[in-house]
Amino acid sequence: MSDFMMSQVQGLLGKVADDVNKVGKTQAAQMDMMLGAINDLAANLFATQAILCTLLKDHPVDADKVKAWINAQTEDGDETPKAHAAVDLLLSDVNKY
Repeated sequence: MSDFMMSQVQGLLGKVADDVNKVGKTQAAQMDMMLGAINDLAANLFATQAILCTLLKDHPVDADKVKAWINAQTEDGDETPKAHAAVDLLLSDVNKY
């Protein structure tokens, strides 16, 4: 391979390396942004749970009625076990305090 062709290959490899480096930096920045958003969401959810638990202590609700409402809002109530578990969690937290 001639020196000219070798220099061309080296130049292209250098550009590829720069592009890979830029992609890595972009991915890291996006990951940091996503982790920040998840952290904000978790804080919001935790604060909402605290407010609900405080309100529910003074204004109790029937878990079965809440679960029936969830089922009525979905096409298939059996597909909402996480929502039902959240109801149980919130209402059990109310009784702890």
